[in-house]
Amino acid sequence: MLIDLDPETEKLLQQELDAGRFPDAAALLSVALKHFLIAKQFGDEEAQRLAVLRAELDHADEQIEHGEYVDYEDHSALAKEVHERGLKRLASLRKIGAE
Repeated sequence: MLIDLDPETEKLLQQELDAGRFPDAAALLSVALKHFLIAKQFGDEEAQRLAVLRAELDHADEQIEHGEYVDYEDHSALAKEVHERGLKRLASLRKIGAE
């Protein structure tokens, strides 16, 4: 499929490609269209939440690619760490709620 873009849209697309966020125009337009359809169906707030989640997942993928992760052979250590973080978060939320 071939499409004609107005100069401003073409410039925006090229800026995103130059920034390296997408491998090509088709990938960028695919994400943009999905974002538009989600916003249309579920509202802008939900589309924004999904965009944030995607960005966080992309960041996690980059960390993995750069070796910035911990490999747990003993899953009980990971479970303990997650449990401790959860308890700290719960305590801080309770503290905020008590104020």
